Amino acid sequence: MQIHQAYPLGKPGQVATYQHERSDELSNAVVETFTVTIGSVEKKAGVASQWICLRATKANGERFKVWLLSEGIPSDDLTIDRATISRYVLQIRDDTPLEFHNRFTGKPVLPVLGAWQYLFPKPADETEQNALFPQTAKYLGHTYGRTDIADSDESTEPSDTHLLSLRPDVLIGPPSNTRQQDETRRYDMSDYELIPLTAADYDEMIAAGINCARVDTEQIEWVKNRDIFYWGIDAAALGYPECLYRSNYLGPAIFIDEPAVCTRDHVLRPKLKADSAFRKTLTPQVAFEAFQDYFQTAKYDGAPTRLCKGLESHPDIDLGDMRFLQQNLYTWETMISSAAYQLSEGNTETPAAIVFEPPGRVGTMRTLPEMNMTYGCQIPINNPKNLASILYGFLRGAARQTDKGWGMSIYGQVHRADAFWLQTYAYDLGARHFHYWDNYQLACVPYSEILALSRNLSAHVESHPHRNFDKLRAAAEIVILLPPGYNLGHVEMGRGNLWGLGELNLERHNRKGVKYRTVMQNFFTEIESAIRLGVAFDLLWDLPELKLSDYREVVRIREDGKVEVTENDETVLHEGARTPTRPTGIPPTLTVDVSVPHGKTPLEVRACGTVTEGSASVYYTRGADKSGIYNNEMVLWELFGPEEEDYRFLNREQSEIRIHQTESVANVEIRFSLKHPGNYRLRAATVDMAGRTAVEWKTITIPSKCP
Repeated sequence: MQIHQAYPLGKPGQVATYQHERSDELSNAVVETFTVTIGSVEKKAGVASQWICLRATKANGERFKVWLLSEGIPSDDLTIDRATISRYVLQIRDDTPLEFHNRFTGKPVLPVLGAWQYLFPKPADETEQNALFPQTAKYLGHTYGRTDIADSDESTEPSDTHLLSLRPDVLIGPPSNTRQQDETRRYDMSDYELIPLTAADYDEMIAAGINCARVDTEQIEWVKNRDIFYWGIDAAALGYPECLYRSNYLGPAIFIDEPAVCTRDHVLRPKLKADSAFRKTLTPQVAFEAFQDYFQTAKYDGAPTRLCKGLESHPDIDLGDMRFLQQNLYTWETMISSAAYQLSEGNTETPAAIVFEPPGRVGTMRTLPEMNMTYGCQIPINNPKNLASILYGFLRGAARQTDKGWGMSIYGQVHRADAFWLQTYAYDLGARHFHYWDNYQLACVPYSEILALSRNLSAHVESHPHRNFDKLRAAAEIVILLPPGYNLGHVEMGRGNLWGLGELNLERHNRKGVKYRTVMQNFFTEIESAIRLGVAFDLLWDLPELKLSDYREVVRIREDGKVEVTENDETVLHEGARTPTRPTGIPPTLTVDVSVPHGKTPLEVRACGTVTEGSASVYYTRGADKSGIYNNEMVLWELFGPEEEDYRFLNREQSEIRIHQTESVANVEIRFSLKHPGNYRLRAATVDMAGRTAVEWKTITIPSKCP
């Protein structure tokens, strides 16, 4: 039967009945029979939509219903159907029907797990592609034959629905279904004792604006029919196939965990430990290739496959030929330079977004001074927007390339003075995900702080509910491209060792004979230029097939130390980065004295830096100490050598940094040991509140045979 052209779908009252093609015993959760009924027509703003109702009965006798008010038959494309479906309702057994509704737009919230193309019957024969009721239909991976078509006077429209008012474009929540028993902040690397969330806790979280929560089989009963998204429970526990229709169920997992960091920790580091030669041959390109291999395994055999694998393993479930990657997962990543690769790999819908995971002690007054000292730039450190623009530039740039989403998270080590603003600023730029880490030592954000942050963010969302995501994704005028494999350094962000590995320290030379520091200095100097001009910018790895034509200016950082700038179809090659005009003023000065005793190794070396302030105060902190105090250490100390791949961050090794300070001069003293003979290079750097820096190098030679 063909679609009746007088109606969006067909003549109201038509009902078609289908039976599973197999007559033998079916698995309990397999749909045995279903009917499709065409209902009444409704018009809104001159557009006609029509009700369609799917009633299914499983082999075990359980039933469910799905209603759509739609301008057309459901397609395989969720994006198209979001534009044509105006209501979506699910009823499980005889429970009150649930209507999933976007509280800001009024549009329906449709399931996003990745099974959409299987959730409504489709013609099995290509010759029946336009048939409303095909003779043979594919549904949930199985084949069904039509047994009857009839007319019915039975009402097709749902009544007395329970409206779930959801915010699908703003997901706020932590990754655990526990909280800290004692929420007192800990700075001593000890762990919190965790206890399960209670029903009262979930009530409090929902009231605070948290709308994305992890649950177990007990906790699910407290949230499944409320205005909140939930995840963590295996799909089969919700009933199959009903679980695939629940728009507020986000799956057994919702993120791929740090694939770039896992590449470093589980691929590169073990090889570095086992093979001393690899310490010399490791390059950003080798790391990038290892990352590509790891990511593909994580994507095609990891979290995105857990949903289908879990269903397949259940004895009452038979998926037939239905297979899909879970689409709504995001990748939670610290090394955000990899964002464009992660979102574009394989041209699949999975992952749907990239979320920044802060590495270590992130904060405007900690990270930007370190970047200035490391890269020789002068990014103003008095505005958190300058740090956020760097972090979010990678995320927004990747989302623009792929038409996907992005987000951010707050960890315990994020400077609390920045945390509230970093969330609301990300929202204003178009972020959809706002998460927290709520366990493990310094990374943990205590429960009460999560509530406070969520209340503030939710209030901001409620007062700014309408966002044009396409326009926000395309906000940047400039894109700055970095060679693939180069990055900000994970927990070394600020100091900049690529991939957070001392073996890829910035004093090493790349395949063009240029120091990594030179390449990264060009990158950050171009970032500084954009910041000082007040121009929005995106940051991307220079991958093949990037879409760059809609940027006003494309800045390509090259491994040979040169910078290629394209604007208005004209390309100019510069010998290095374009240094912006910087504020005048007197920078600090730094001199270093080194004292090396004679004797056999190990030798204790004493280094003393004399810092003289110029036009502004000197300030450098690594973050809170074990008492929660932010100390001004004034000087960043690094040691390179004796081999090119050897690197030490000396501030971290100090139990105490001795500082003797007068009004404008400070003596900063450290001590460290040298265990091996050879030539070492000590790098000391300082920075003032305007971002002006001073750097001093000292060579230390330890003879192979000490007298």
